[in-house]
Amino acid sequence: MPNFKRVQLVGSEELFRQTRPQAVEDTDDVIKETVDRPGRATKEVVYKTMNFTSEELELLLEAVQVAKYPDRVRAKPALDKFDSLDALRLKLQAAAES
Repeated sequence: MPNFKRVQLVGSEELFRQTRPQAVEDTDDVIKETVDRPGRATKEVVYKTMNFTSEELELLLEAVQVAKYPDRVRAKPALDKFDSLDALRLKLQAAAES
């Protein structure tokens, strides 16, 4: 291939140029502001213990799956299952209010 000419790559120096030349200068100030910043006021967490039957746990797990993957096509729950879900919702709401 006597007619083959190499083309010099242009722009590779652009990959290695500094994007923030002042980064070295202001790093100490940025770190100091971050470290010395007062923490957010945290809200006190209150843990509650609840007892569930195995059927209620299965309903909760299924409800979490439905909430996690809403795009999946699912049949509407049977009326007895719907009533069980509603009773479980009421139980959780009552525990949250107390």
